[in-house]
Amino acid sequence: MATELPRFTLPLPVETFLQRHWQRRTLFMPAAARGLDYPDADTLAGLALEAEVESRLIRGAGDGPWSLQQGPLEEDAFEGLGEQDWTLLVQSVDHFLTPVSLLLDDFGFVPGWRLEDIMISYAAEGGSVGPHFDQYDVFLIQASGHRHWKIGPHCDDATPQRTDTPLKMLAHMPCEQEFHAGPGDVLYLPPGVAHHGVASDSDCVTWSVGFRAPDYRDLLAEMVAECLANQPEQLYGDAGRAPCPAPGRLEQNDLDNLLSASLGLLDRAQAARAVARWLSTPRQNGLDFIVDEEQIRAGAPDAVLVRHGGVRLLRQGDHAWLNGECWTLDAEQTALVDLLAGQRRYRNDQLEPLLTRSARELLNHWIDQGFFAPL
Repeated sequence: MATELPRFTLPLPVETFLQRHWQRRTLFMPAAARGLDYPDADTLAGLALEAEVESRLIRGAGDGPWSLQQGPLEEDAFEGLGEQDWTLLVQSVDHFLTPVSLLLDDFGFVPGWRLEDIMISYAAEGGSVGPHFDQYDVFLIQASGHRHWKIGPHCDDATPQRTDTPLKMLAHMPCEQEFHAGPGDVLYLPPGVAHHGVASDSDCVTWSVGFRAPDYRDLLAEMVAECLANQPEQLYGDAGRAPCPAPGRLEQNDLDNLLSASLGLLDRAQAARAVARWLSTPRQNGLDFIVDEEQIRAGAPDAVLVRHGGVRLLRQGDHAWLNGECWTLDAEQTALVDLLAGQRRYRNDQLEPLLTRSARELLNHWIDQGFFAPL
């Protein structure tokens, strides 16, 4: 059992990082993380067997051949893999292993709704997913072993990709920077930056802290669905219109009337609810998994309460949004929700001043529902 919880520390002022690097420029941060001994390879392999967990087993190197096996995996999937050129990737480990999720408290320099999840990979020597790019910000944290990183140019959907592999792999990646990451080293990559990491030895474990970048198309679809959910049928009408000069044309005044009436159904307050619901919905539901209270107590003996790793919580005005569900707050509950949403483990001296009668009732209900766990 690990006695230290995962930690990450920016080696430069937050303001400097956000101005110079966030969504702009790669940054390599030696020895910026610690407490990454848990989970081990067996725990990751066990997660990959679960139906609720998204996982992938990738085999290959260089020009290939490459193979991709989607989870859930069977136990015999790990037999005969050998000691080289394979990688196991487990998505949203923080949702299922609450101690892992506590690392996310160290990324409070951006809003919590921007955090997506923590993927963890285990690789044998030579293991890789090939040269590729992501559409989101990512912190690549070396937990054990060593990984050699090559960094390429900025890419987009027009960048040529290989067509002979089941993976989204770049056809060609010029190398602009190189880093050799050991335990505790952290590599930040902005969206679109090409990268290629190869395990330099066995037992290479890398944590990937990914950030949520909402697609405006998805948000708009959510807004429309929310605004139309309880709307009665509203049909076009044009009583009192002037004679039609040309029946084959869509006249501008008719088009304007159609657009105005249709877009008028989008209520801003309802649209805001749709956005908050979407942002508070976790990538995966991990509430059936244990919180590992003993491990958290060992690493944080002063903590008396912890948020389940699978819980997304944010406050928007006088509403709390927890895993896509809306809770209307009274004035006494907002301070408590700010504390609960702003971090993931809590001391008694932080909680007690906020636990008025209604705040305590809300917290006890969320504890009963499994969203929070006493320690």
